[in-house]
Amino acid sequence: MTSYSKFHLKKFETKKFFGTVKKTNNIFYYLKNGKKIMDTTSGWTSHATLGFNNPDILRAIKIQMKKFFHVDYNVWHNPQIDQLSEILSKNTGSNNYKIYFAGCSGSESLEAAFKLSYQAHYNSGFSKKKIILSRIQSFHGATLQALQASELPILDIFQNNNNRSNVKIHQHNYFAICKFNIKSNSCECGKKPNICMGRLNDESQKKYLSRSVKYLEEAIRKFGAENINAFVGETQLGSLVGDVPAIKGYWKQISKICKQNNIHLILDEVYCGLGRSGKFYSFLWEKIKPDFICLGKNTTGGSIPLSFLLVKNNFENQILKKGGRIRIGHTFQGYSLGVAAALQTAKIIEKKSFLKNVNINGKYMMDCLKQELSKDEFFDNVRGRGLQFSLEHSTPDNIKFSDILTQIMFQKYDILINSKFHRTSFTPSLIISRKNINYILDKFFKSFREAKEKF
Repeated sequence: MTSYSKFHLKKFETKKFFGTVKKTNNIFYYLKNGKKIMDTTSGWTSHATLGFNNPDILRAIKIQMKKFFHVDYNVWHNPQIDQLSEILSKNTGSNNYKIYFAGCSGSESLEAAFKLSYQAHYNSGFSKKKIILSRIQSFHGATLQALQASELPILDIFQNNNNRSNVKIHQHNYFAICKFNIKSNSCECGKKPNICMGRLNDESQKKYLSRSVKYLEEAIRKFGAENINAFVGETQLGSLVGDVPAIKGYWKQISKICKQNNIHLILDEVYCGLGRSGKFYSFLWEKIKPDFICLGKNTTGGSIPLSFLLVKNNFENQILKKGGRIRIGHTFQGYSLGVAAALQTAKIIEKKSFLKNVNINGKYMMDCLKQELSKDEFFDNVRGRGLQFSLEHSTPDNIKFSDILTQIMFQKYDILINSKFHRTSFTPSLIISRKNINYILDKFFKSFREAKEKF
């Protein structure tokens, strides 16, 4: 790994680059030094879900480029927007949604959801509904309102910005275990009981599910339903926590409570949506109908930044007819090249055979990991859905182990993995072949044991 750049302001001042990329193709990086690196991360941030330089997506982009790069869809009609919107709405299992094109990033789709949600309440006579409920150990984007709805240690300077419109409750993560002391009314994680990191020792799924739901009910009682705008959550917790699906029934109960209290349910599927979980949308695992569903990151198979959100039909009347217009807008909403790429991406993903293969390959990889490593003392669990899952480590120093594991895979086997904190997150391209899957697993098992020896 090397460090470059006198003039580039990087996110991590001390982090070194993996190398210089000459080109990419399928699931491979081709580096300047001649190496060919196999990628298990879909572009590190899990955006290139259909592989690098997908020929079908590139073809769609090239055809569109010959027509126009972008026209403002507020004043010009682009038929591809209609086609894309129809596919995105149809794949919810109902025709109850319209598509709002937010901009380029997932952050913008969350920001749009917060604003549209408030405008719907405001126009309906509920102007006091300003509080956003969210969960600890969550990340919803880089815009200020999205950051304040998030909760990670590095975000404290933004969250302490005297914003009283954000309230955090317990994350929903059955794989995290905390030791709660009834006498002291505290937990070893250092958090207060209402924002404890996970389930309690020996707590059943049923009891943990009930407790998770009660945290929402308690927050509503404390702050008043008349003051709460929306509840936002990642449908499946992201890679920062380690690809954790909710216990079955969680989102159904949350949805019911929100509906009873006129609180909008916003689901963040920037990371887990559009086929990644084995269904077109991750919320389809619970067959609920959220008010807003936010998409970004992988909407174009990693080719062009584009974000949008699904908005329930009934909000059209509350927002447009009562308010006259949507009160936000951006220059590159519905970016025409992005729409062409997203349309082709959606056509690929919506095929039943495609999603069936995602589930088959995901189950195969998770089963292999369990079979091979479940008896190892450094193994904790494997969890996730589709081709988005994590193996959690249980070592005396998880960060050190993850770093050693990453180095072995990269330097010895030319494979890029996303291993950090307490887990290795597998988010390979959805088009990955069984041959490449077996190669990755074989080298990972060898690296896992070698990392344990070096530890």
